Amino acid sequence: MRAHNIFFWAVSFFLIGVLVASLVGGFESAWLIVLAIGILIPAILFFIGNKSQAILALAIIIGGFYYLAYDLVQKDEVFAFGEKVILTGVVREIEYGLESQKIRIGEVQVTTQRYPEYAYGDQLKIEGMLKKIPDDRRGYFSKEDIFALMSFPKIDVIAKNKGSAVRAVLLKINRATQDSLKQVMPPEKAAFMSGLTLGATAEFSEEFEEKLRLTGTSHMVALSGYNISVIGYAVLLALSRWFSRRGTLIATFFVILGFVVMTGAEASVVRAAIIGVLIMIADQAGRQYYFRNALALAAFLMVLFNPKVLVFDLGFQLSFLAIIGIVYLRPLLKKWLRMKDESGILNWRDNFLTTTSAQIAVLPLILSRFGYFSPISILANVLILEFIPPTMFLGFLTAALSVVSFHLSLLSGWIAQVFLGYILWVIDLCSKIIVIFT
Repeated sequence: MRAHNIFFWAVSFFLIGVLVASLVGGFESAWLIVLAIGILIPAILFFIGNKSQAILALAIIIGGFYYLAYDLVQKDEVFAFGEKVILTGVVREIEYGLESQKIRIGEVQVTTQRYPEYAYGDQLKIEGMLKKIPDDRRGYFSKEDIFALMSFPKIDVIAKNKGSAVRAVLLKINRATQDSLKQVMPPEKAAFMSGLTLGATAEFSEEFEEKLRLTGTSHMVALSGYNISVIGYAVLLALSRWFSRRGTLIATFFVILGFVVMTGAEASVVRAAIIGVLIMIADQAGRQYYFRNALALAAFLMVLFNPKVLVFDLGFQLSFLAIIGIVYLRPLLKKWLRMKDESGILNWRDNFLTTTSAQIAVLPLILSRFGYFSPISILANVLILEFIPPTMFLGFLTAALSVVSFHLSLLSGWIAQVFLGYILWVIDLCSKIIVIFT
């Protein structure tokens, strides 16, 4: 067996072990199930003649016990649920909404009023009642390392700037970028542009989020592998005339790395960056097993960092299924439909193939989790996707020009609004069509 195959199967079996342990529950009984499956599968492979894979399949046991050990260490704090407590800690993460803020203090998520506004690095004294996480949400919150909730407590600011100075500066740049967009665009368009460029969706209204869901365009405003790949391809195009292929790829990687750091380097952003890089690798590499191993490596690294993402992170699952569909189903779909190589008006053939292959790949998961699929999503994406790259470029340009001149950013922002207006019009129209026929 060749080295690339050894790597792929070893990682795959490790992930199977993590999957099994994630599904069967607590350490008390799960270790027996992991051990049984970790022995049974290698035994079956050995007796049918796949001796090399049988040896590699022992990685199931390693993966399973890695998850169980992570889960056991993670549950190290006992909370007094239903009682008033006083917490003191530094804000690790904060999410701003239209009417509230969600603050992360230790292993507790605190929901409070929108104002006064708190910030990363604030040291707070919080007095309130701890609540248990609902059973159906426990897996998701444990993936985020959150094990208790608190709503609208009494909060006092003890000190400021107690977090990482580097991260604080980067988050301020992020906020300044969003504020610069608000200065030159109407609120709805500024919020949508923030979603496209920075993945910031906190200021979306419930009505607009529903439109995105109905039209299957939510992925455009969540910082995803697609958004990252747009940035990457723009850099590739800009540098390809000046540098070698390898030099261009290296430069693109560092640009993406810088963008990840600028947006705060949260887990979802890191995942999006890895997926975005994989999209480019899949496009640049001629052999599918290169992509297969790159995808396996990306999944392995993310699961190694946090094994709970495999089962409890829907974004993780959708991202990987979508890119698998784009790489493996897209060529088959093109051949089956006998589509020409020409891109067509608005690059519709490429957008159709990309959107459809991704939708087919994620369809089983979407139906199982939501029981709903948006049939108009393919049309909406075909009409919109070609305009996303220039819109994102204008968004970044507007934010950059705001540092130099308000009037220049106003001009760039006005041009960007033409694209934003079209995209929002398509989303609104397609959502109305869905409502009429349902």
